[in-house]
Amino acid sequence: MFKKKNLLYPVSLFALILAGCGGSEGENSASGGSEEASGREITVAVPPSAKPLSYTDENGELTGYEVKILKLVDEKLEDYSFDIVGVADSAAEIGLDTGKYDMIAQGLFKSEAREEKYLIPTESNGASLMRVYSNKDVGTIDSFEDLIGKNITPLSPSGGVFNLLTDYNNENPNNPIEFPTSDHGFTVAERLQAVESGKYDVLVQPSNLGQKEIIEAQNLDIVVSEPLKVFPTYFLIHNSEENKALTEEVSNALKELKDEGTLSELSLEYYGEDVFQYE
Repeated sequence: MFKKKNLLYPVSLFALILAGCGGSEGENSASGGSEEASGREITVAVPPSAKPLSYTDENGELTGYEVKILKLVDEKLEDYSFDIVGVADSAAEIGLDTGKYDMIAQGLFKSEAREEKYLIPTESNGASLMRVYSNKDVGTIDSFEDLIGKNITPLSPSGGVFNLLTDYNNENPNNPIEFPTSDHGFTVAERLQAVESGKYDVLVQPSNLGQKEIIEAQNLDIVVSEPLKVFPTYFLIHNSEENKALTEEVSNALKELKDEGTLSELSLEYYGEDVFQYE
């Protein structure tokens, strides 16, 4: 468990979308300490391989932008102790529904369905910047209209980008954006490589999935747009009477971390930019 004191340093958009590891139930705990927990224990599920949001480091410990934020929030909440475990996205949401997990963190957006189903802090923990990654011959995409006629990398039919472009098409039926769909779990690196090779013109994705690091590490010749849309991201909390106070305290802690500039510092560390400038 994480104690509320003596933490040396704290944390980190969407997404989405990567497999769990470790543990007999697909869980990998970030607690790892022998210190006695203080206060009510809160089990928080995060993806174990969704760098830079949350991932398992070379020592087998969970880390990342949202993991560090969770540790800092835990430090501020004297009546709670967070147990952070690595769980695949779909399993985490099912566990949140049943109450197996009190809270999940996956770079998640608000939606009407989620607001009806879960408790959500009033304060965001970050922002997912929807950007377009283009082949150099295509050039920069400045608007959704610029995507019309482009060969777009296949979208997951259950993903946020699919919903975003579908909403655009519903609002613009005379000039729709055409895009293929696929359930095949291509990695972010594979998608970027397909764009650079010219197989596809563009990739539309939230930029908190490690694209900047991949482009630099692989020296990819990719043109990156400014954000076409900004989605604040939130922790989701199991909807129960006892968790209402927890939700309020988490929100207050996040506001303090914003006011202190800590979240901006973590954003710069993990994303190379301050996503809070777009709030």
